Amino acid sequence: MNNIKETNTHYEDLLSFFNYTSIGVLYNLTPLLFSEENQQALDELIGITKIELINFLEGVESEHALNQRIEAWRHQDESSRNTRVIVKLLNNTPHSFNIAQTSLPLPKSERQSFQLSSHAKTAFKCDFAYTYGYPWPKNKVMFNQFVDFIDQNVGVRFDLGMIMSKGFGVISPTHRATVKNTVTSIGSSDINCSTKITSMAKDEPFSFEVEITLG
Repeated sequence: MNNIKETNTHYEDLLSFFNYTSIGVLYNLTPLLFSEENQQALDELIGITKIELINFLEGVESEHALNQRIEAWRHQDESSRNTRVIVKLLNNTPHSFNIAQTSLPLPKSERQSFQLSSHAKTAFKCDFAYTYGYPWPKNKVMFNQFVDFIDQNVGVRFDLGMIMSKGFGVISPTHRATVKNTVTSIGSSDINCSTKITSMAKDEPFSFEVEITLG
């Protein structure tokens, strides 16, 4: 029989025993394993497994719903002249964030109800009027906004903007969109944070998606 790794509790002994023992030996020891002495530890082990499985399934279901919502946003009002920005947030910290202040064109109800729970994901969208046109100035700021996500002494500021510029093409001017997307820790306690553009349309109105990671 394989040696059982030394542990501090009866529960850990049983878990170690399952990990280090073959199926054949476990079968032969079934009466002993389900004895009254071991039953409580086995019940706890099964209970922990159920909780972990339920949490995993809830996480999968939640992410599936989020991805469906984002996919719907991508195809909503496709004929619009608005630049649609989809922002996805991944929170790998134990903190839960709310919107403290923002200049983004979000409805008041959405700002007040927004919550990014610990170890969770969420997303929101914003539409900005695309007004770049003739005589196509060399550089034009289309929008320049910010949002602060705060949880007590921990917080981050996300800056979002887009500048249109004109280049010289063979037949007609070329138009180029430059995105500003930065995220900075602003609380008294620092937090790791990063952002990246995950997709961007090649043509007007240059809708794009951004992903922010906290922790």
